[in-house]
Amino acid sequence: MAFTEEQEQAILAFVTAGNKAAATPPATPATPAPAPAPAQEAQEAKTIAQEAKDKIDADKAAAGALTQIQSSVSFNHGINDFVEKNKALLPDEAATILTTAATKTFKDENEKANVVRKGLLDSFLSQQENLDSLTGSLKDRATKYSALAESEKEKRSSEFWDLAEIGIALKAGSRKADALNKINGVTAGDATGSILEQKILAAANNKFNNNKK
Repeated sequence: MAFTEEQEQAILAFVTAGNKAAATPPATPATPAPAPAPAQEAQEAKTIAQEAKDKIDADKAAAGALTQIQSSVSFNHGINDFVEKNKALLPDEAATILTTAATKTFKDENEKANVVRKGLLDSFLSQQENLDSLTGSLKDRATKYSALAESEKEKRSSEFWDLAEIGIALKAGSRKADALNKINGVTAGDATGSILEQKILAAANNKFNNNKK
């Protein structure tokens, strides 16, 4: 049976379309996303826990910074009165340290306090009489402070400032004991004199500790 040209073209078009359809694979159904593995869930939980820890650490750091600046402001406002009150027990250059610091520009209250504290501590501990007035662990801490690098002395000056505060109280007590010993005709090496000195030094130390509360 013969086909017309038009029929042949129609048949050819039908066959061609069928071949294309056969060559195209059937669509693959979408695969659902796999559920998070236990390790992944643990990592996410760890991340959340770390975020919480970081926030707590940041809050603590902020609170610590606030406490430090408040302490520095208090020190800077009161140090002039402290030096004036104890000028007889401090080295001669103590007042000059303050006037010199007053001419300097500091980035903040913390830097100013650290510089002034270090200057006064270095000056106080440079005198043998002041070192001799320190007792037990205080002498050990004075040695530790002296061994620090200059930048560390400044940075950690607040940690060692009590060496000057307690040292001044003990020095005043020692001088008082010496004066009373002289009045009573007791020599420094005498047992009575030593007992008296220890009592006065203990009283001076207790007075300082009570004032700090």
